[in-house]
Amino acid sequence: MNHPTLKAITMALLIIGVSAGARAQTAAPKARDEVRRELLEAMRDGTLPHGEASAPQRELRPQATAQLPRSRADVLAELDAARRDGELLAGGESSLKLNELHPSQYPVHAVFAGKTRTQVKTELAEAQRNGEMVANGESGLTLRELHPEAYPRAAASAFAGASAPARMR
Repeated sequence: MNHPTLKAITMALLIIGVSAGARAQTAAPKARDEVRRELLEAMRDGTLPHGEASAPQRELRPQATAQLPRSRADVLAELDAARRDGELLAGGESSLKLNELHPSQYPVHAVFAGKTRTQVKTELAEAQRNGEMVANGESGLTLRELHPEAYPRAAASAFAGASAPARMR
């Protein structure tokens, strides 16, 4: 058997396969309206990477998705409530709200208790043990996803319920 001929046939088939795939991708280019619709959907869903949506976002926003107009009375009522609660921005360069700048002049809002230090430390230890911590770098993968062999117990416990009845047979 002639190896150069076999290699040539293999290369020819590979080139045909790759070019067919490329042709299939460019066979039906997307229309401008379809691309805009996908962009708007990505902005609405929050699937657009941060920093991608800038000034063109305002130009592409369709009129149909705009909120229904509110009455003047509704807007004035919201403004009065914001003034009363100190939710308006204070003047100057501080970018603080009035209730943050002068807390004694405004009513205190109910603050819900968060987790205790012990609860947070327990959750952190469990996440580290199960490999649920995000790995370094830009992949966004967890340690368990990058190194499944290092976390056999976490993977095994997820399937423990499914495999137990199979053993009893």
